[in-house]
Amino acid sequence: MTSQAALPVSAIRSFSLAASLLAALYLLSPVPAMASDEETISPLTGDEIALHINRLLSENQILGTPQLNLKEKHNPCPTRIAVAPLFNNWKTIKVTCPDNTQWRLLVRVELEDKNILSASASQSSTSSQISDKQGTETQALALRRSMNKGEVILEGDVVMVPISAQQNYGVFQNTADVVGRLVRTPITAQAPIKSRQLEPKYLVEEKNPVIIVLSNNGIYVEMSGISLQNGQLGEAIKVENSSSGKTITGKVIGFRKISPMH
Repeated sequence: MTSQAALPVSAIRSFSLAASLLAALYLLSPVPAMASDEETISPLTGDEIALHINRLLSENQILGTPQLNLKEKHNPCPTRIAVAPLFNNWKTIKVTCPDNTQWRLLVRVELEDKNILSASASQSSTSSQISDKQGTETQALALRRSMNKGEVILEGDVVMVPISAQQNYGVFQNTADVVGRLVRTPITAQAPIKSRQLEPKYLVEEKNPVIIVLSNNGIYVEMSGISLQNGQLGEAIKVENSSSGKTITGKVIGFRKISPMH
């Protein structure tokens, strides 16, 4: 068997030089750019932004509807967007992206109660635990001024007054039970407020935005929807899913919050 002839030293050197040149060209050639995070993140839809705004309104018990196109697409935000009332005024909500100082959106809110404008006023709390100066007499909530049918009771409208044992039925001791409710029949100032004098306390109102809450085996999902009926706590109502357009039945579990029923 004949042995192959050995390569000349000059050939080996030429091969090594060519390999070195190829390696250098590889290192110097531009590397394809990796897709940025912004390119891989889906644009935000008006529906998603409305969900965050509705959650903020719900947490502060503000009745209002964000005025934006639910199908419109907006620039993506790598992190969760931040929402807050602009200049402490609920008529306009400022939407920002913590990771992008240039990302900013202002959304108008159609308030149902035109008297609630200041965020600081709506978030302040009034204690119903007023000292009892009447000894063993019971106290109940009353109005500082007389109110007519259709008026909304605000936080500054209520005061505690002493009542007798005979009056202690169908009355309220907790401010949160009457604030924001509609007057059904005229109420006289300084007289205890009776439950029959107020409209039913609907936590979800017809044609208003709601948050659909799905919770199963540790998985928690929220979607936005539109209520098709009024609903009090624990009641089953019809709701339209804003994303799919489908009508579902859900149980009222909180202020503008429902849980689907299967």
